[in-house]
Amino acid sequence: MPADFRLLALIPPGSVQAEIGKLQAEMFGRFGLAASQALPPLIPIQFIGPAGEERLLLEQLDRSIMAPWRATTGGLSLVDRHLYLGVDSNGVWAALRDRARERCGPQPGALFPVAEGFFLGCGDAARDVMEAKAAGVTAWAFSSCVVAVLGIEAPRGPAEWWREVYWEVLEQRPLRGRRES
Repeated sequence: MPADFRLLALIPPGSVQAEIGKLQAEMFGRFGLAASQALPPLIPIQFIGPAGEERLLLEQLDRSIMAPWRATTGGLSLVDRHLYLGVDSNGVWAALRDRARERCGPQPGALFPVAEGFFLGCGDAARDVMEAKAAGVTAWAFSSCVVAVLGIEAPRGPAEWWREVYWEVLEQRPLRGRRES
C-alpha cells in the first residue's frame, strides 16, 4: 500500500553531505545496503503529520536552541536493526526533538526509527556493516546545517520503502539558534 510521510530532519552543509554520501555509496557497493542511498545524508528528528505551517515550525525549532552549536560524528550504531553514523550534537538534537514533540504531538507512523545520527540504511546487512566498519569511520564536525521538512513518498509501502522512494524538501531554514542578549 503506498504511503506518504513527512520527516523533520537536519541536513548538513555540502562538505559533510559529500563525505556522508561517500559512506552511503560504500554501504551500497560493499554490502548491497540499498536503503543507504534511498535518502540524502540527513539526521532524522521526527516523523510528523501534515504540519500545515512548516515555516512557523522551523522558526520555532531554530529558536529552541542556543547559538553557537557544534556537532561531531562518531561511530556506527544499530537502532532497531537500522544503521546510523552517530552524532554528538551537545544537546541540540534532543532539544529539537523535544520541541518537535511539543509542537507536533506523538510521532505518527514512521519508515525507520529516529536517532541522533545520520541514517545509513536498514535490514539484515546492517550487522555485517557494523562488524566490517567498526573502527574505520572518520569523524567530521560541523556547526551549520538546515532544519527541513521532507516529503517522502513510498509507493511500495513502509515494509520495503527503500525499493521505490521519492522525496523532496518541502521547507527548510538555516539552523542558527538564538543568542543570549
